[in-house]
Amino acid sequence: MPRPAVLLGLVICGLSAPAWGYDFSIDLRTIGQGYQVRGFAPDGSNELLSRRRLTEYLDLSVSDIGSGAWHGDDGGRNLITFEASLRFDSDFGGYLLGAPSGAAAIPELQQSEFDILYAVLVGRNIAGRLDFQLGRQLHFDLIDLYAFDGADALFHLTPRFAVEAFSGTEVRGAMPLSSPIYELDGTSAGSRDPATRPDQNAELRPLAGVALVAGETGAPFSARLSYRRMWSDTADRQPGEPESGVNQELVALTATAAWRSRVYLSGGVRYNLLFAEFDDEQLALRVRLTPRQWLTLEHDYLAPTFDGDSIWNIFSTGAYRDLRASYEIGLPRGVKAYARAFARFFLSTDDEIATTGPYAGQDVGAAAPGGRTAGGGSLGAAWRRGRGLLRADGYWDDGYGGRKIGVDGTARFQVRPPIELEGRLTGYAWRSDLQPAVTGSGVVFGMQAGGRFQVGKGQHLHLLVEDNVGTYYESQFRGLAMFEVDASI
Repeated sequence: MPRPAVLLGLVICGLSAPAWGYDFSIDLRTIGQGYQVRGFAPDGSNELLSRRRLTEYLDLSVSDIGSGAWHGDDGGRNLITFEASLRFDSDFGGYLLGAPSGAAAIPELQQSEFDILYAVLVGRNIAGRLDFQLGRQLHFDLIDLYAFDGADALFHLTPRFAVEAFSGTEVRGAMPLSSPIYELDGTSAGSRDPATRPDQNAELRPLAGVALVAGETGAPFSARLSYRRMWSDTADRQPGEPESGVNQELVALTATAAWRSRVYLSGGVRYNLLFAEFDDEQLALRVRLTPRQWLTLEHDYLAPTFDGDSIWNIFSTGAYRDLRASYEIGLPRGVKAYARAFARFFLSTDDEIATTGPYAGQDVGAAAPGGRTAGGGSLGAAWRRGRGLLRADGYWDDGYGGRKIGVDGTARFQVRPPIELEGRLTGYAWRSDLQPAVTGSGVVFGMQAGGRFQVGKGQHLHLLVEDNVGTYYESQFRGLAMFEVDASI
C-alpha cells in the first residue's frame, strides 16, 4: 500500500468520534389454546362453548444507554435501561363470537385485546445517589403487589440508608392498553346496577407513597417501611357526599436477615388504615442444619380486605392463621426428599351466620363438621440424574370445609438435546362439608403428556395434552401449544 494512503487512513481514524450503541434483547412468545367450557342459559339449557385463544407476548430490554464515559471508571454509575412487556390476546372461538351484545354485553369479554403490562425507563446509581423508574411499573414484595403509571425515586442518603417517594395512577382494566390483573380486588367494570355506581370504576385513582429503606439487596440485613394511599373522585355525587374517597391506605414493614449463610429470616406486616386492622402478617425462618438438610418454619395471617368502593368488604369472612413446617434432605445419587405439615385456624367474626343452605341460621364455622381448624401435610421425593427427572408427591388436607387427599407423579426425560419429553399422573379424592348435597364427594384422575422441541437456535415448540376423568364428568380433554422464540441482538 502506498505510504500516503496509510497516513491518510491514520488521520481519518484519529479524527473520527468514538461510536457506541445500545444493547437490547427481544423475547417473543406465542401461546395457542383450544378447549371448551359449558355455558348455562337463563332458561336452564346449556351448551359447550369453544375457546380458540391466541396470545402473543413481546418482551423488550434495552441496556447500556449512554456513552461509556457516563458510567465512570468502574462502569457502575449512571446506568440507564428500558424494560417493556406487551401482550396481544385474541379469541376466535364461539365463546366470544356468541357472547351477549348490546345492553347485555359483558365488557370483560373482548374479542381481542392489546395490553402494555409494563414499560419503564430505569436509572441506577445516578451520580452515585439516585435510583429512579419512570413509566408503567410493577412493585411486589413479601406482602404487596400493585402496578401504577408514574415515577418512583430512591435517594441514597448513605450507602445503607435511603428514602423513597413514588406517585402516579393505578393501572386499571378500564384504561386504554391496560390489564386488570393488578388492580384492587372487589369491583368490576362490567357492573350495570345503578346502585353500585358503575361509573365509579372508571374514575382515575391517583396514588402516592413514601418509604424508608435500610440495607441493600444481598446485605445481611435489609428493611423497608412504607406508606401508600390511593383515592378517587366520587362519581354521580349526591348531596352530602364527599368529593373524593380513599380506596386503599396502608402502612407496611418488610425485613430480611441472614447469618453466616446458615440462618435466613424474612417477615412482613401490613396495617390497613382504611379498615383499622392488620390484614397481612408473614414470618419465615429457614435454617441449614447440615450441608444437605434444611428446616423451614412459617407463620402467615391474612384478613381479606378489598377496594374501598367494594361491597365485598361488608360480606368478607374472618381471617385465618397458618403455621407451617417443612424438612428437606439431599440423599446420595441425586435424590431429594421432603416432609411438610401445616395447621390452619379460621378466626371467628360476627357476620358468618348462614342465611341459606344446610347451616341456615347457624354460625358456619362452628356448625360445620370440620370446626374452625384444618390441618394436613405432604411427603415427596425427587430423583434427578443427567437427562432424567422423576418426582412423586402425596398430600392430605382435612378439617374446616372438608377433606382432600391425593397423589402426583411426574417424569421428564431428554431423549437428545433437541427433544425433551414429560408426563404426569394425578389422582385425588375430596369430600365437601359445606355443600354435601351438591358436590359432597368425588374422585378425579388426570393424565398429561407433552414435550419440548428445539426447532432452531433460540426457537422451541411446547406441546401438551391433558385429560381428566372423574365422578362428575367422563372426560375433560384439552391441549396447549406454544412456540417460543428468543432473540438477542
